[in-house]
Amino acid sequence: MEFRQELETGLLKQIGNTETTLKIKDVASKCRLLKTDNGLKVELSYTGPNASKYLQYVEKHREELTNYLLHPDDADLYEWMETSHQTTITLKKHEKEKLILFVNFDPDTNIVQTGIADENVTMKLGAPLMNINISEMSRNEFKLAIYDMLLLADEIAIAMGNSELRKMANIEMVKTYLSEIYDKFNNNILAQ
Repeated sequence: MEFRQELETGLLKQIGNTETTLKIKDVASKCRLLKTDNGLKVELSYTGPNASKYLQYVEKHREELTNYLLHPDDADLYEWMETSHQTTITLKKHEKEKLILFVNFDPDTNIVQTGIADENVTMKLGAPLMNINISEMSRNEFKLAIYDMLLLADEIAIAMGNSELRKMANIEMVKTYLSEIYDKFNNNILAQ
């Protein structure tokens, strides 16, 4: 907890957010879309604790919530954008950049992390696309995680308008490389 002393009163005022921040998925689960004469309207049907925070979130993110409720399959994209502090406007700024998908594997922890990087393999845009422990997954769960990650990368590339990143999100090499990691290092695989 952080405090700042106010000049006028000398009182200590708490700064920073002490509560967990709301996520679009949590807020959307308490909302519904209503058809009105003017189009679609997001209605919050929540009256529990912190209802005012939910209402503020709805007011501030009405467009994202509408899109999220209309297209629930895009949930991963909206959650990634929220975690990465990106908007459709900030993503468009990366349209002409040469971006790649990178894979980082730590053999000591069996953690596979993927993300969007520049040519110097410096992670861009904040949050990773995937961060999983492969020793806790079956081969099928891992394949599904790769598929979901590539879908998310493709959705991000489309939102950016970045055709180079879009090509990378569809390449077979990424899937092959990640599968090799799974086969080589996962201790849970039974010998064939």
